[in-house]
Amino acid sequence: MEALDACNRLYGRGSLVVASAGVVKDRSWSTKFEMRSPRYTTRIGELPTTTA
Repeated sequence: MEALDACNRLYGRGSLVVASAGVVKDRSWSTKFEMRSPRYTTRIGELPTTTA
């Protein structure tokens, strides 16, 4: 929390927030977990990319 406070002092209030801040309980969308790779945190080749 001290690091969060220090960044907000340096870059302005609200620059960083806690991940749960502003989460709405009754949202109309949800994450599609069935589309996620079982190794989503360990295989860099499986990260989604854009073609430009």
